[in-house]
Amino acid sequence: MPALLILAIFRFLPMLEAFYLSFTDYDLISPPRWVGLQNFIDLTQDPLFLKSVQVSLIYVSCSVIPVIPLSLGLAILFNRALLARNFLRSAIFMPVVMPAVVMAVVWTFMYQQDGVMNTILGWVGIDPVPWLRSSSTALWSVIMIGIWRAVPYYMVIFLAGLQAIPRDYYDAAKIDGAGSWATFRYITLPLLKPTMLLVVVMNVIVAMKVFAVPMIMTGGGPGDATRVLPLFIYQTAFEFFDMGKASAMSVVMFAILMAFAFIQVRLFTRKEEQ
Repeated sequence: MPALLILAIFRFLPMLEAFYLSFTDYDLISPPRWVGLQNFIDLTQDPLFLKSVQVSLIYVSCSVIPVIPLSLGLAILFNRALLARNFLRSAIFMPVVMPAVVMAVVWTFMYQQDGVMNTILGWVGIDPVPWLRSSSTALWSVIMIGIWRAVPYYMVIFLAGLQAIPRDYYDAAKIDGAGSWATFRYITLPLLKPTMLLVVVMNVIVAMKVFAVPMIMTGGGPGDATRVLPLFIYQTAFEFFDMGKASAMSVVMFAILMAFAFIQVRLFTRKEEQ
């Protein structure tokens, strides 16, 4: 009961309040004024909102797709007997336990003109790159950090899924003469489907909610290159003082995530039925 009470007060009630405020005109000072669907109509005509949705979708697609094979590959690697395996697991997992604010500050220094990244490029004769100062590279710089932090986390989830697969299946495949690729294709991948679904859905939700890194590193710039939807929601609510419109954006983002999760569950379920 205490845990449910905490969830109700700090999670479910704010969600219901945000849903109500999405139908109002509220500037955080005056009482909310009911406007119906006007906030949602305005969003369809707001170029900044549409741009932020586009940036978020690019971030999600370009950060989620590489994470799946990278984290699965590392999980397969660390599922084997390796020298100092536990130490290497802990070292690779460090980005996950690092606070997002600290990580953003460290990477900001690494992306400086004379930072680590440009120093490494200079060793191979490549000119310095304006990582965070150019609209053509800023978003990719943020995406790289998202991948770097997400891969170790989902590696652990995949590793748990791999270790839950009974060894009898692999022993039987070995007796039948199946090679490594056939074993991976016909045993590992099918039995990892529930884990794969969990990783994909969680990864998309986390990527869609990214906020601290673009907020600290770029503030949404240069221009609108890194203004992801959660950052624009924050700016609309607490910088432009339009809580009603910001709540409508939150409802739209929630609907997008729920629709994606439903589609993913249906696709995985249909594949299993076939």
